[in-house]
Amino acid sequence: MLKILPKIFPLFDHLYILQSLEYDLIGFLKWWIKNPLARNLQRKHRLELTTKAKLLLFLSTLRLIGDVVVLSWLLTDSLLLTPITIIVLAFFSPIYLGLAQIILLPFDWYQKNKIIRAAEVKISTFKNLKKVAIVGSFAKTSTKEMLYTLLWKKYRVVKTPKSYNTQLSVARSVLSDLKDNTEIFLIEMDAYKEGEIDKLAKMVKPQLAVITSIAPQHLERFGSMEKLAKTQFEIAPNLPEDGTLFLNSEDEWSTKLAQSSKHKAPASTSRRRGEQSVITYGFNQDDNFCATDIKQSLEGLQFNLQLQFLNVVKNQDLILAPNSKLPITLPLFGEHHIINFLAAASIAHTLGLTLEEIQQRALKILPTPHRLEIKKQGQLTIIDNSYNTNPVSSRAALKLLRDYPGKQKILITPGLVELGGEQHQVENIKFAKSASQVADYIIIVGNNAREHLLKGLSEANYPKDKIHLAKTLNDGLSFLNTIAKPDAVVLLENDLPDQYF
Repeated sequence: MLKILPKIFPLFDHLYILQSLEYDLIGFLKWWIKNPLARNLQRKHRLELTTKAKLLLFLSTLRLIGDVVVLSWLLTDSLLLTPITIIVLAFFSPIYLGLAQIILLPFDWYQKNKIIRAAEVKISTFKNLKKVAIVGSFAKTSTKEMLYTLLWKKYRVVKTPKSYNTQLSVARSVLSDLKDNTEIFLIEMDAYKEGEIDKLAKMVKPQLAVITSIAPQHLERFGSMEKLAKTQFEIAPNLPEDGTLFLNSEDEWSTKLAQSSKHKAPASTSRRRGEQSVITYGFNQDDNFCATDIKQSLEGLQFNLQLQFLNVVKNQDLILAPNSKLPITLPLFGEHHIINFLAAASIAHTLGLTLEEIQQRALKILPTPHRLEIKKQGQLTIIDNSYNTNPVSSRAALKLLRDYPGKQKILITPGLVELGGEQHQVENIKFAKSASQVADYIIIVGNNAREHLLKGLSEANYPKDKIHLAKTLNDGLSFLNTIAKPDAVVLLENDLPDQYF
């Protein structure tokens, strides 16, 4: 009975999808037009009955009941057809939810702006607070967590929780988490459309900002990489005159936008008083913070941190001249962690951490959950990269799967999502071809990118008997148990949200 009810009355399921899409009404209606008969949708998560969700549920149900009564009476002069009318009109619950959301818009707008204004007022009272904006298509949370680990022992640091990175969630973090003695505030920022990074920056007014990377993430909403990249770079003009922008020199879009704007690193790339500066990090020896002599073992990563400044960098415990090298050990597996560490280390050093402190605190860094996180499950090794991946992150994941010791390599994936249009097809075909060179077995979950993944595997002449199609992740994991050898390495690449099944 519990499985039949959602098929007849899908209101709760539809409200769940609307909530999953962060109440994006246009996106929700587009989803409904594509999936008018989708039912039993609450698989991975459940509807959170927040105040807003309860109001939407109440208003849409009230309107639905009203229409049912009126139609039943008009059609038969009685209420005999009420059950049938309810079933018919329940099919259109997305429209009722949409109308309810429109009714709530003025109240929603008022409440949201009230919270944002309160956050602006509160944060303006912190005259000595150092605010660091962390922007990018991916690696934001990982960089934030690494930076927090480096800083927290020396400073009173507050970070935005989890992956909360919208204007409203950041505002709530300001109101609930900032204390009078807070010295540094780490603010993760993301955007689904143009102008959102700009609004976030104007609210918190950061003095430092890092753009971790710019890649096809949320491309379905932006429409083009140019719009997405420009939106991420909105953080740069919001920095003060003596602010600092940290850029990943390995990222093509960041370098391109930096060169075409006023945020060009001078030849020395050293910070100068009263002048906005750019600090670069990467694997190029011209970068301010550069990793060289990289070695990897199951115990972690070892490399040299090399600094490039014109002047000697003096610290309490260490004195490094230009081109000097500081040995670093990260207790993590996978070279992708190094670029995130370089971002965190360059910011931490600018905020006052000595190089010796960075060296010592690096040993305390832990992997961020669901972002290329390595776990042991019995005799299996699981590489968990299930948090909303993108083409760049997926390449790092496949490289990690290839490099990690193990006789059998298995990939479980629904493919890449939120790419939109032709990009969705192109990137998933490309991803499948790359995976064919690494994985001994590939399990494709759901229908989101199944067609394009199969096409890519076919073009790569990947054996058909090494491909398994699973309806859900649980189905895929059940099949995994039948094929996995004791020392298998399994990559969980991307998590397919319920709205994509």
